[in-house]
Amino acid sequence: MKSLTQVVLLSVAMLLSASLAAGQIDNLYQADVAATAKVTDWQQDAFRQVLAKVSGREDIHQQPQIADELSRAAGYVKQFEAVRSNDGNRMRVLLDAGKVNQLLQQNNIAVWGALRPDILIWLVEQQGSERQFVRQNSQQFNQALQQAFTQTALPLLLPLYDIDDLLSLTETDVWAGFWQPVNQASARYNADVVIAATIEQLPQDSGTSYRLSWQRNENGRILRDEVSATDADTLMQTFARKLAQQLAASYATTLSETPAQFMLQVTGLTDLAAIVQVQKLLRQVVGVSGVTISAYHNGSARYTLESGIDAQGLLSALRFNPQLRMQQRPVAVELDATAVPVLATLEYTKL
Repeated sequence: MKSLTQVVLLSVAMLLSASLAAGQIDNLYQADVAATAKVTDWQQDAFRQVLAKVSGREDIHQQPQIADELSRAAGYVKQFEAVRSNDGNRMRVLLDAGKVNQLLQQNNIAVWGALRPDILIWLVEQQGSERQFVRQNSQQFNQALQQAFTQTALPLLLPLYDIDDLLSLTETDVWAGFWQPVNQASARYNADVVIAATIEQLPQDSGTSYRLSWQRNENGRILRDEVSATDADTLMQTFARKLAQQLAASYATTLSETPAQFMLQVTGLTDLAAIVQVQKLLRQVVGVSGVTISAYHNGSARYTLESGIDAQGLLSALRFNPQLRMQQRPVAVELDATAVPVLATLEYTKL
């Protein structure tokens, strides 16, 4: 007679065969570029765009070993389609994730996967002595911000600026970097990164210029930076690229040619669909090449992962998955003993 674990594993395998056809849930390896007459031009543009998103570094294509590969961009293209837009004809290009990751791995360049921190931005515009929140989606700075974050693959959260926010936080709090009210107002959004930013107009003889100053609290340290530009689009693109590079330095991880094996324990699995969903979520982590279910008992399962990233990189990536919450203490469950120790225990939540 088959054990409960064997029955569950067999059922999962059958369900996975029917569900794996579902598409990729993110567009990290997809680019949107102008449809130029020369095929090699838009292929190379797409290659540069994806490399920047995956590495978090806008200038990554300038490295000699990567620059040499630009001439072979066609070999990385998996799918493409022509798209009409208000900006004219565009090309939507999907690159081969495995080949892109392998290129970065071979050149010892860290890869930043699809699991990224939610970034909440409190944005204030200062005109003379007057300060106002940039609240409306129709405002040029808001539109430029959203577009820039999409291009750099940064998850953006915009405050509601409703009565609760405005009673907790003032424009001066954001401008001055008073973190107690900023953190208090931000708590409801459950963001991983909170940024207080101010835009100032700088009159110049040659025309108008804008400066965006921002700060964020990282483990008790206040990090400050600023960028300048002559228009809203360039200002926000420069801001997003600089922020992406800073965050990638903390969260991107170098892939190893020799995969390591890790065991994760996941609780809160009330049905077969949940077991399958967790397996799919774990497979989507960058560097993870295989996920098998080792054991199941009473709503808890153990998953064995073949991973090209180390334990710290794996846990860092998983912390940004809203459906898998790290538990402070391992949960004791009756599962078969395994030679691979449990790296961490997570609780699954169905969205």
